[in-house]
Amino acid sequence: MRTHQTHTAWPIILLLLLGACQESAVVKQRGISKDMYPDHESWESTIIISRDGLLVTVADSRRMIKHNDQDLAHLIGLVNVDFYNEQGQHVSHLSADSAEVNTQTSSMSAFGQVVIHSDSGLVLKTETLRWDDKYDMVATDDTVLFTTPEGDTLYGIGFESDVDLTHWKIYQPWGVTERGFGVND
Repeated sequence: MRTHQTHTAWPIILLLLLGACQESAVVKQRGISKDMYPDHESWESTIIISRDGLLVTVADSRRMIKHNDQDLAHLIGLVNVDFYNEQGQHVSHLSADSAEVNTQTSSMSAFGQVVIHSDSGLVLKTETLRWDDKYDMVATDDTVLFTTPEGDTLYGIGFESDVDLTHWKIYQPWGVTERGFGVND
């Protein structure tokens, strides 16, 4: 009786093994590689960067993926980043479609509808922005729109500043101001 059960199980095991081989062949045939899948993947993710025990940056996103052989963590969907000064006080907020955080240098690049609001009311809009953790600076080579609380609207191609947007530089600038220059006619 035992040999009958064993003989019936072998065809089922063989079918399962062949099915697994066929699926692997389909994956191979479609050009899908194991390397295309991340080693780590999480949803509603937060990355916290600190320096000497003080909070520097907190980055949230809908999804985060990481490959072990790369130094980048990819943040995808509704990326929100808060920046803090040397005293640990909040100074600005960035939003973007996606971002990459370098896990070795802690620097970040943001992509797609990038907007950074300083707590003092300054606003920068661009398509890409790099944040350098070492120098605590943001920069882009793309077109920018920069607005001030006084109603000034400045445009340019290229921008660099500290993260609270107090010491900024716009390259190839043009714009509109609501302020008078005090020039008598």
